[in-house]
Amino acid sequence: MSIAEQDVITKIRTGDIDSFEIIYLDLHPKLYAFCRKYVDDIELAKDIVQDVFFGFWEKRLLLQVNTSVSAYLFQMLHNKCLNHLRNEKIKTRYKNSVELKFKESELNYFDELQESHVSIYFKDIEDIFKKSIDSLPESCKKIFLLSRIEGIDNKSIAASLNLSIRTVEHQNYRALKILKEQLKDYLPLFLFLLSH
Repeated sequence: MSIAEQDVITKIRTGDIDSFEIIYLDLHPKLYAFCRKYVDDIELAKDIVQDVFFGFWEKRLLLQVNTSVSAYLFQMLHNKCLNHLRNEKIKTRYKNSVELKFKESELNYFDELQESHVSIYFKDIEDIFKKSIDSLPESCKKIFLLSRIEGIDNKSIAASLNLSIRTVEHQNYRALKILKEQLKDYLPLFLFLLSH
């Protein structure tokens, strides 16, 4: 685990909501996309992912993250998806369903691949997102990165850049508007991010 991730986990343990938001914004689209592979119901998939983040926050004082936050959250989601599939088998009485067994096998295979599987699966999408950020006007890009990636509040950004808070808010809004347009073909992966 990197020093930066250790620092974020330490802050989350102390109840730092901004550090938690950084993790949420970064991993929510990936977790949702992964969950939708195994959960057909859109609303249920959203609920399952929300439950993962809620559980992560609720148990923050007891966090034992040995690999990375990403691997930890994907393992939590993996377990919830597996439980969902097992419950579906019971409810529908299709215990020998080929499709459900295949999905179970795929989820079990995910255990072996862990974080590398996730990285490969989302690499192209992350590259597109990074290129979109790089294409932002310089002022928008700088403020967006400070706000959404570094997790710095608008007041602090305004003070450090010698700008008004209103200007910072406007530039953030402008950046999100541009990104929403550029990434419209990749919703709902970026839906949560672009809604903020």
